[in-house]
Amino acid sequence: MKKNIYISFLSLLIASSCNQNNSVSYVNPNKLMQGYHGATAQHEVFQVKAKVWQQRVDSLSTELQALSNSPAAARTGKEQQLLRYRDAVRQQAQQENQRLTKAVLDEINAYIKQYGKEKGCAFILGATETGNIVYAAEGTDISDDVLKGLNAQYDRQHPASAH
Repeated sequence: MKKNIYISFLSLLIASSCNQNNSVSYVNPNKLMQGYHGATAQHEVFQVKAKVWQQRVDSLSTELQALSNSPAAARTGKEQQLLRYRDAVRQQAQQENQRLTKAVLDEINAYIKQYGKEKGCAFILGATETGNIVYAAEGTDISDDVLKGLNAQYDRQHPASAH
C-alpha cells in the first residue's frame, strides 16, 4: 500500500506541468480566450449591449425612411443625426469591447502568474499563430491545465453563471 502511494506521489511529481526539469512551459492564448467561462460571460454582456445599440440605430433608420416624402432639409438633418449616432455607437462599441477584453486578459494573466508560482514555472510563454514558438516538446503545453483551473476559479467566484 505504501509502495502504491509512493508511486502515485512520484507520478504526480513527474507529471507536474512545471518543475525543476521542465521550468519553461507555454499556453495557447487563443485556446484560453475561447474556452474561458469569464470570456464567454463578457462576450454575452457585450452582445446584449450591442443589440440595444443596433436597435437604436435601426429606429433612427426607420425614422429617416419615414421622412422620404419630407423636405430635403428635414431628411438631411435626420441623416446627419443618424450618421453621428452610428459613429458614436461604433466608437462606444469598440471602447466597450476593448475594456471587456482587457478585463478578461487581466484575469487570465493573473491566473497564469498564480499558476506559475504554484507549479514552480520559471517561464510560461504564449504560443500565437504568428509562430513565436516554433517547437515545443510534448508535455510543455499547459493550456488545458491552466484553462481547467481558470474555469474552476471563475465558477467558484460566479456560481450563478457556472457553465
